[in-house]
Amino acid sequence: MEQSGGVKVDRIKLCFCGPQEAGKSTLVETLQTGSFVAIFRDRMTPDDQPHEPTPGVNVGATKIPGVGQVSVWDFAGQSEYAVTHSMFMDAENTIFIVLYNIMVDPETQKKEVHWWLCFIKSCNTKSKPYVILVASHGDQTDTGRQQASVILQLMTSTFKDHLDISDEVFLLDCRKTRKTDMRRLKDLLARLKTKLLEHQRAIPKLCAEIMKCLPTWAKEKCSPKCPVLRWAEYKEAVMEMMGIEQLVNEDFLKTSSQYLAHLGEILFVSTPAEPIVILKPNWLCTDVFGKVMAPENFPIQHLRTSKDIVTKEEIQNVFQDVADVDLLITLLQEFQLCHTFDGQEFIIPGLLTQTMPPEKWVKTENPAKTVYFGRQVQCADTTDMFSSAFFPRVQTRLMRELKNRPLLWRDGAKCFDSNVESLIKLSPDGRAVNICVRSEQGDKPSCRQMLRKIEIILNNVLDEVSPGTATKERVLSARALREHREEIYSYSRDQINKAKAEDRIVHHDILGFSEDVDDLLYGGRDGDEEEQGAVGYTVQQTFNLVYGSGNVISSGDHARFDMATIVQGDLGQLQLEGNGPRDQGQPQLEGNVPGDLEQLQLEE
Repeated sequence: MEQSGGVKVDRIKLCFCGPQEAGKSTLVETLQTGSFVAIFRDRMTPDDQPHEPTPGVNVGATKIPGVGQVSVWDFAGQSEYAVTHSMFMDAENTIFIVLYNIMVDPETQKKEVHWWLCFIKSCNTKSKPYVILVASHGDQTDTGRQQASVILQLMTSTFKDHLDISDEVFLLDCRKTRKTDMRRLKDLLARLKTKLLEHQRAIPKLCAEIMKCLPTWAKEKCSPKCPVLRWAEYKEAVMEMMGIEQLVNEDFLKTSSQYLAHLGEILFVSTPAEPIVILKPNWLCTDVFGKVMAPENFPIQHLRTSKDIVTKEEIQNVFQDVADVDLLITLLQEFQLCHTFDGQEFIIPGLLTQTMPPEKWVKTENPAKTVYFGRQVQCADTTDMFSSAFFPRVQTRLMRELKNRPLLWRDGAKCFDSNVESLIKLSPDGRAVNICVRSEQGDKPSCRQMLRKIEIILNNVLDEVSPGTATKERVLSARALREHREEIYSYSRDQINKAKAEDRIVHHDILGFSEDVDDLLYGGRDGDEEEQGAVGYTVQQTFNLVYGSGNVISSGDHARFDMATIVQGDLGQLQLEGNGPRDQGQPQLEGNVPGDLEQLQLEE
């Protein structure tokens, strides 16, 4: 197998984003139209063309005249689909085109464009993604260009440190090809593509060979309704292509396949048993996710929940023409979209509809003895948001990693562990998560363990699905929690640190009372333990993380465990040196670390 050298691929990724009915799919079709066909298309396209919504993400490779080969990702505008969108919003080799309807009221325009730009930012950390703002329905207004200019100036100013937004104003009739702004848009895409290709990573030569074979493999080596290969089948296809009987370096094939996944040519799914390779991303994004996450009124067959539960039989009925039900369930579990406790009933957090009833969190029977502690993780500024996948994945991880089955609602989760119960609640605006733990028996150590376990889950999920989101942590008022006030009251870290340096008393200006710092931070002084919240967990011992390839990453005392730093992308499962992964490949934590944290196993 040729491992040295590399090739550049003359293709970039175009992501079309924006609210529903903004004209994304129409623009994709128009951009692909050649000049000769455009003469007839522009004349024959009706003004009242019916809207056909996109289910999930429509993915495909195409050629845009004047731009060249591109990989197109047309994202549905319905909010329900945003739960899966974040999986495919990587900015590497990508241009984001954000559309909005110039005919809706200006405040709605600003709100929708701001939401999508926050979403793009939340999914990316390494670079400032290229973004083009496009106002659609330009044929219906004579004053739209001025409004589009206002939107552009506002968003450029707001996101100047995070996104590279083009300074060109585009006001389009997305149906018309031979218009000045459409030509200008193609010219800009061509220039940006040239810039991206200058910095594009060379991919292994093996990738180029595999890319040529993907259409044939999808037809000849897969079920007609399911373009998926298990790892053994994929390896066999590669060896047949290369005319060899055995791979010299299987890890190199995995790395090459991950490059192809970054390009959008395939989807590479790591599972505890073996990887799964999806040869047609559009099958997963449209035929699977499109049906799983479809809104109630969407004009396709899709899942419906009964008491927020989906049965295996219901999944079979919806997807019998799309995929083998067991393979489908495996994929949904690996993408952390669902969980099952019995193999027959499945909870898909992204489909939950019920909000938390107030009676699920009331005062205990022994309020005098009950102890409360809490944290708040909130978005740092107006350009930050938790991606739509964040809270549903938190709920999936709670089901996977906690000993007892939690209660789940669309906006919250209630967890139980021996003498402790906890409430994780998403704020109404979705910009903060409040964690409250309490023990009616006054069990402060168990409260501390539960709080830390939940913080680590939140932290790891943020790294996975919302890595570009900057957050700040606050400490919830224990007294306000004990009194069950409707509003959330908290202290900043600066307030806490100042109180610790002085008399250990912190005063709340709004509530008009003071609290002892020791009643807020994990239940008391602990001299041999550093306090750190959702931004990281401090482990006071040396441990080794063994990655699947055998590379050992050593970390010394007081190391911060950060999953995203250690494993970028879907590079596989962390494994223990001398131990196999448990609980579907999730790393474990054992030994004398408080809380029996099931995230990482420490090597003594």
